[in-house]
This record gives sequence, C-alpha cells and structure tokens, in this order.
Amino acid sequence: MNETLNTNVVIKDFTDFLERGNYRKTPERFAILEKALSFNKPFVADQLLQSLLDDSFRVSQSTVYNNLDLFVKAGILCRFFNEGLQKLQFTRMSDVKFIHLVCLNCGKVKTVKDMALAEELHAKRYAAFSEQYRILCVNGMCNTCARNQKKRNK
Repeated sequence: MNETLNTNVVIKDFTDFLERGNYRKTPERFAILEKALSFNKPFVADQLLQSLLDDSFRVSQSTVYNNLDLFVKAGILCRFFNEGLQKLQFTRMSDVKFIHLVCLNCGKVKTVKDMALAEELHAKRYAAFSEQYRILCVNGMCNTCARNQKKRNK
C-alpha cells in the first residue's frame, strides 16, 4: 500500500514537471514511468523495454531511452555506469542511499542499506563541484556463482 502511495506521489510530481516544462502528457510516457518504478533494483533500458513488450505494450526503443532521460531530468531516476557490467543502469532516486552489490558473473544485483556509510559519504564535500547524488556499487561474485565456480575448479 505504501509503495502504491509513493508511486502515485511520483506520478503527480512528474505530471507537474511536464506541465511546467511544456512537455506532452502521453499514455506511453506514463506507462514507461510506471514500469520503471516497478523495478525494485537497478535496471538497464533494455530490461525496461523487454518488460513493456512482455506486457504487450508496444513502444520503440528510442521512446524508452528518451523518456528515461526525461525521468532523470525530473529527478525521479538517477543513472550510473556500472563498470563491472559495462552498462548504463537506472535506479530510483530514493535508492541512492543504498549499496548495490553486483555479481560480475551472472549480473544479479543485490541492494543493501548501510545508513552509516551513506551518512559518511554524504558529509564528504568536493571543491568546485556541486553534487547531485552518489551511488556506490560493489562489484564481485554472488554466493551462488562462487559456489558453482568452486565446484568446477575441484
């Protein structure tokens, strides 16, 4: 229930953003936004597109990419480059205080909350730089892949 309320608030704020910026309010735009908000972990644009297509919602790849850029501009999503996966990923702006543990073997992402580390990072300032957000990704191998690799090496 709380997640639905949060999504409704985000959609209302996005509608206000569209009106202020004289952007069109299209059904495709809101469908893409709702699907993006349904991910509970970082995702790539192709995953979002495939999820929309799986739901029989026809949309072009360029429409998805253009709207992801708009969601970032609106402050709903943030984008980051995951060096381990060599992919541009997106996550909810509210998830930036989390640490993303990324398996370099299978690509699985586990999100953990470490408020002490988040506060410590937030306190750090850089000269001549205005920060918007920080994302911490830890690249490695999940337990499942590590066990499988260990079995193969025996």
